[in-house]
Formats: sequence, structure tokens, C-alpha cells
Amino acid sequence: MTIFQLECFLALSQSLNFTQTAADMYITQPTLSRSIAAIEQEVGTKLLLRSTKSVELTAAGKSFAADCAAILKQYNNSLENARQARDGVTGALTLGIQQDTFEPFVVDVVRKFQTEYPDIRLQLKPMSISNLLSGLSSGALDFIIGASTSEQEQFSRLLLSERQECAVLPVGHPLAGEQTLRMEQLNGEQFVVISPAASVSGYYLLIKNANKAGFAPDIVATADCVPAVMMLVACGVGISVLYQDLAVHSQGRVKFVPLEEVDPFKRWLMWDKENPNPALPALIHCAAEYAASGVSPCHE
Repeated sequence: MTIFQLECFLALSQSLNFTQTAADMYITQPTLSRSIAAIEQEVGTKLLLRSTKSVELTAAGKSFAADCAAILKQYNNSLENARQARDGVTGALTLGIQQDTFEPFVVDVVRKFQTEYPDIRLQLKPMSISNLLSGLSSGALDFIIGASTSEQEQFSRLLLSERQECAVLPVGHPLAGEQTLRMEQLNGEQFVVISPAASVSGYYLLIKNANKAGFAPDIVATADCVPAVMMLVACGVGISVLYQDLAVHSQGRVKFVPLEEVDPFKRWLMWDKENPNPALPALIHCAAEYAASGVSPCHE
């Protein structure tokens, strides 16, 4: 089997969605399906249980996914070591960032790092959320900026930003004129949310906050990126919940109203604690200094 096939399987094991994985890897679904079939034929057992509604890993698939991550991590480490030996670079790091949003705090951290560590090359890689996680698992990325959940406890993390959650409403909505809202005031509304294929944590965060407020959200539409969510809200399909600094992208077509008693959306610098890259502590140090100067740092 090839490295590409392993990358396909690892990405699919993270998203459990053929459509999303094929789009993230810029290949067709038949190409992805053939890669998975070739792996299963070589391994000699089913790695996935696929139906018209869902994709699940078999016990063998879960075991192979873990080994796949380790193989790709070693492969990518070997490539980077060879490049450093070729170029005489004293250090190199890769930072995965979310491809469909602009986060000013990331710019601040990167600029600070470039100033303090000019001899360490920092490469930025915009990716989908699912590819960020698979890239960190495989060793293709040294760090990512992400929203941490209990499912990613194998990664170390450092809190960099806390963002205010807001109700996102069409301009003419009856609640659009309020200064603040409580989540329970949104009971009975129809919701547009980020799809679970694009962001499992983003999708279930809304459900969690609604349940905490005593209701189950009526989700009428999903979208694979934040701009599409705002577009659907602006066109009156439903309302949503997003963080406040995205308001600048709406050009006044939707209203962002801060939500009271809702925990802020946290963004973390995340890395694999087993990563042997000797340049790792430099970015961690830089990010910790940034966090200490702004938000309360939380290093785990």
C-alpha cells in the first residue's frame, strides 16, 4: 500500500464521512473508495462498516488507524529530518490553521515567534478541521490551532483565545435589537449550524448549550463552513450561534447578539506530547508568553 492510501484511510477514520474526506483531499469519492478497498484487500479484513447513512470503524479498523497514524508520523519526521539536513536549517515547524476563518490572535503569535526565533522556519498550513486533527495525529503537523474536546486528550494544549458566543440573527428578527440574550430565549427557533462532518465539536457545542438551557434545538440546515452558515441565516433559513469576532465578515447582513451565561468558545494551541522535534519548545514558549499577556493561560 502507498503513503497516499494510508493518508486517505487516516483522514477517513477521523471524519467517518466519504464525501468530506474526498473534498478535503481534493480527490473524487471513487478514488477514495478504491484506495480504501485496496488497503482492505492487502490487510485481508474489513476495516470499515459502510451503509447509506453512516460509516463506522471495525475493531480491526480502529487498530489499523492507530498504527497508520504512527507510520505516517515516522514517515513525515523522516522527510523533515532529511530536508533539514539538506538545507542546513536549524529548526522547522509546521502549524495547521483552520482554512475557513481569520483568527487575529494566530497572526499575533506567529509574528512574535518570527521575531524571537528568526532561525526556525515556521510553515503555516490552512486545512479543514478534520484534516488538522489527522495531520497532528500522523505527524504531518507539529501544531494546530483548534477547539479541544475530551476526544483529543492525547494532545497537549495551551489556551490562546476565549471568544464570546453570540446569537446570529437575520437583521429583521424580533430579537435582533436586543443588547444581550440568554440561550433559553432561543427556544422554539429554527437553527442553522456547522455540519458534524466539518466540525464535530462545533455541531455538538450548540446542542450542548441548548440542552443546558432546557431545550433541544430544531436544526433545519447545516453547512460545511462558517460563511455558508451566515449566508443561510442572512437569507432567513434560521438562526445560529457563532463567536463574536466573525461579525466583521457579515457586512451588516446579520446581527450578532452576545449570549449571557454561555461559556466562551476556547481556541487552543495543540501538539503531540510525544513529538521529538527539538524546535517544539520554542513555539510553546512564545505562545505561553502571548497567552500570559492576554488571556489566562491553561497549559495541560
